[in-house]
Amino acid sequence: MRRTPTMTTAFAALGGVALLLAGCSGGSDASAGTDETGGETAAGVYEFQTNGIEPAEEISIRVPDDLREAMGSDADGMVVDQIVATAHDVEGVEYCAVDLAISYTDGQPDSLIKEGSETGMRSGAEQELLEAFDVASLDDVAAKLDTIIAEADKQGTDVDMLLRENGYDVLIGYYGTESHNTGQAMVDYYMEDSTFRADDSGASVVASALGLGSGEARAQADLDESAPEEGTYVGEDYTTITRVSDCAASATDPDHAIEMNLPSVGSVQLSVMKDGTIGVAGEVDDYMRDSSDGWIKS
Repeated sequence: MRRTPTMTTAFAALGGVALLLAGCSGGSDASAGTDETGGETAAGVYEFQTNGIEPAEEISIRVPDDLREAMGSDADGMVVDQIVATAHDVEGVEYCAVDLAISYTDGQPDSLIKEGSETGMRSGAEQELLEAFDVASLDDVAAKLDTIIAEADKQGTDVDMLLRENGYDVLIGYYGTESHNTGQAMVDYYMEDSTFRADDSGASVVASALGLGSGEARAQADLDESAPEEGTYVGEDYTTITRVSDCAASATDPDHAIEMNLPSVGSVQLSVMKDGTIGVAGEVDDYMRDSSDGWIKS
């Protein structure tokens, strides 16, 4: 059985409390919003305000200080400090594009790229097994598995059932009667399965971690504005990304929005219109505002 490996919690599936999509029309200060205390924020700055912000031609996406404080040690897993989104002009009416200027947290994106490499993913898979079996080496894991296999044979029962009973769910489905019917063979198969999607391309690792496509990212220089193709185009130093995707029918069009992951925080959706207007909405994982606008665990 093939499983989809996880690099780190930074690559985990995003859920959380949906915040309202920005989209009301406004005057000259239309892109301004209100912060958690009710005061006015800078125009075009999205900090997961409850009521969102108005669409704008340039939007800065930030994690507010009070959310970082509420997250505590969870904030240590943040990868992105700020993203500035502006529309990128491309010809035709099939696609729209957005430029993302990314400011990373300390040590990123180097740490992200290292984890996404084959070496990094293998290390993560090994650590996952050692923690699951509470042992010091993969040889110890294999030995415990041999014991379980022998016990299953003695009882005439299923190996997966004994794995589940012992709390070793991580290896359920990895026992086979031919190619991987010993503890060592199960470990080897798990390690191979955990790294088959490894990618030593830094651009692809960054694009995938930010939720901007699981396939191979292209070089930003390869974008042809006169004949755009859907995809993610990454700059050489990973601080600029251009995403080409469907045009939004309005700044509140969730069906044609570009969705990005903010690792350890949540997700952001950008609705990019042909005229360069961008609408923004967001979701925060594991935290929500209470009735006093303070952040609490959800």
